[in-house]
Amino acid sequence: MATIKDVAKHAGVSTATVSRVLNGTAKVSDETHRRVQQSINTLGFEPDFLARSWRTRVTHTIAAVVSDNTSPHHGVALREASTVALAHNYTLILCTTFSDPKIEKQYLRMLRERRIDGVLLNTVGKCDDEIRALTESGIPVVLLNRPLRDYGPLVDAVVVDSYRGSRTLVEHLIGVGHRRIAVVYSEALNDFHKRARLRGYRDALRAHGLPYEENLVRATKLGRRDGREFVTQQLVFSPRPTVLYAAGYSTGLATIATLQAQGLRIPADIAFAMFDDVTWGEFVDPPLTVVRNPAQELGRQAMELLFARLADRSRPPQEIVLAPSVVVRRSCGWPGLAAAALAKSAETQDSLILGASSENEEEETGWRKVL
Repeated sequence: MATIKDVAKHAGVSTATVSRVLNGTAKVSDETHRRVQQSINTLGFEPDFLARSWRTRVTHTIAAVVSDNTSPHHGVALREASTVALAHNYTLILCTTFSDPKIEKQYLRMLRERRIDGVLLNTVGKCDDEIRALTESGIPVVLLNRPLRDYGPLVDAVVVDSYRGSRTLVEHLIGVGHRRIAVVYSEALNDFHKRARLRGYRDALRAHGLPYEENLVRATKLGRRDGREFVTQQLVFSPRPTVLYAAGYSTGLATIATLQAQGLRIPADIAFAMFDDVTWGEFVDPPLTVVRNPAQELGRQAMELLFARLADRSRPPQEIVLAPSVVVRRSCGWPGLAAAALAKSAETQDSLILGASSENEEEETGWRKVL
């Protein structure tokens, strides 16, 4: 197996010059770079990156520690983060905690011991000591869709504005005629986003003079019977809710499944909207009204923020807040217009649809009537 000395001898340069070419730590002439690279290829030399990482304290590896690798939101964000990492000649590795603080602590300790270059962290909480230990050992952290907290000088954050997304969605639902809006969310939803989404819901109601009713809001455990019972209970209230708002991706899937199991049609029997976009949301029948998380931008901004921190460890901590958008489709219904249409004729009622006139106009929030 060829060594760095063999490459140096073959190229007619010093081993230090070969090292500079491999590490990119200093400039060499184009001709010297070409000769060294040609010798590397001819001899089949393979650098010992592990040994080099011990010398330079740089592994060219970033870890993404996330709570759930099945979420489409996380998948899109990590794909974009990986693209940015590769452009910087870095590798992104995935660590999934399954929303378990014990697993998260284990990963964070392991990453610190292995001297990872940086961490994107979608923390589930209760790991303050482990995060501070990372930063104190010189490893920067970017909180992924979590608000900035005082974990040390090497921590930045990129977070989606859950309050804005939730309030905008609920105000749209109110704007198209809904007055009783039920909300269901998972107990596993991060506390910050849970509070923000519920606050957006309450503030939207208050802004339109509508009361907040405790019996219209429920936290459930995903897949548990209490979640299914809550959804079905809403259908027997008098007056019953006209729309179910699922404040998260997993809860949204469970809610749709429950409605289908009950033989209920969306939005004919009850309207539906959810926080978090899904790639298939526009293809189901009816297409889903959702709050679209800017997942691609989240991943890109987080990784770029991490590289900015690696380049300048002395700059102040930074938090980037991203705005979600509401995508309006047919699942959210329009009870006010539907009731008026029903008074005229069933045929007219059936002709009312929500949407845009083309795919490029998907995010319009207006209604149109097909005559």
